[in-house]
Amino acid sequence: MLVGGGLLAGAIGGLVGINCRFSTASAQARAMHSFAVCGTIRKTCVVDGDTIWLEGVKIRIADIDTPEISSPKCNAEYERGIRARDRLVVLLNGGELELRPIGNRDEDQFGRKLRVIIRSGRSLGDQLVSENLARTWTGRRESWC
Repeated sequence: MLVGGGLLAGAIGGLVGINCRFSTASAQARAMHSFAVCGTIRKTCVVDGDTIWLEGVKIRIADIDTPEISSPKCNAEYERGIRARDRLVVLLNGGELELRPIGNRDEDQFGRKLRVIIRSGRSLGDQLVSENLARTWTGRRESWC
């Protein structure tokens, strides 16, 4: 369920996994989620290193850019994109998370919610950057080849 500038999780039937805290200016809730690589059904899963689905809502991790998997420009980009995606699955399943809006834009041009994912005060995007699997988002894409 979308509330204000943040994402607030409602009841989750039968999912087990990590605790996520989705906060808005006036509300907080906790829910259990388990992330895997997306298949044909996209409810709560990881598309690539900077895009996830959470409870049927598509979210773009707003503070990073990762290599493309669906339309890579070279094999090296694809391979690093797969590593970024797989690492993000591990990070998302590693404990409690908080999703925060960034700036004053709620969505990108594709209708994805723009959020920064935080654990223990640190952006998971920053973690991917430190592991050379992502770049800090500068407002434009750069080649990974």
